[in-house]
Amino acid sequence: MPDSRPPPEREFAQRIVVVTGASAGVGRAVARGFAERGAHVVVAGRNIEAANRAADEIARETRVAALAVQVDVSIPQQCEKLVAAAVAHFGALDVLVNNAAYFALVPLLEAGADEAARFLDTNVLGPLHCARALARWAIEAKRTAVIVNVSSIAGARPAPGCGLYSASKAALDSLTRSMALEWTPKGIRVNAVAPGHVNTEGVMADFAAGRLDYHAMIGRIPAGRIADVRDIAEAVMFLAGEKSRHIVGQTLTVDGGEGF
Repeated sequence: MPDSRPPPEREFAQRIVVVTGASAGVGRAVARGFAERGAHVVVAGRNIEAANRAADEIARETRVAALAVQVDVSIPQQCEKLVAAAVAHFGALDVLVNNAAYFALVPLLEAGADEAARFLDTNVLGPLHCARALARWAIEAKRTAVIVNVSSIAGARPAPGCGLYSASKAALDSLTRSMALEWTPKGIRVNAVAPGHVNTEGVMADFAAGRLDYHAMIGRIPAGRIADVRDIAEAVMFLAGEKSRHIVGQTLTVDGGEGF
């Protein structure tokens, strides 16, 4: 019997993919990666101008449809509107990538209630609200779907000043397993990726300013480099594709061995 699957370069042809925090960095690379493989993408971000620029560039360079949507994932109603906007514009939704996150260095002795709430609202409840909106739509529409949460190696190891961030990502890892347990029987497969340091603008600025020691960090990574944004995008697309169809509730570490 001939193989009816699309070629790898068109693996996600005609699929509809929402990526939060997609205006720059990892999220933008993820959205572009899906578009390069044929998907129509929703570029979701808090800054609508940046989201529009990213969506326009992706559409122009990959020749697929891209929609920009303004969303603050810490607000439940906006998560619901995001999913509704994707379905209204494209008629369906197949993949959700929960990439939007909040990061700041906050020593625990200085961590107030408002700061703690911001980490949890964005990094834990944001993915929950977006995922639940997708799950409700897919179940009602009798559709299958895939969710990939973007976690961090910080969820499995502490670092000075990262207590709140690490706790939020550990909670997201646990939430990923719970989503998978409850929703896989309903046709919604859920996994996560946990990157180490990635060559985003923010990380490169930290190197330039001396807030991170480049040579010391590289010396601790067996692969000899930090991740490229494309490394994370490839892992996300793997978990969203058919090759991982029997992988459920897992968090895939993508760090070149940094977390050893």
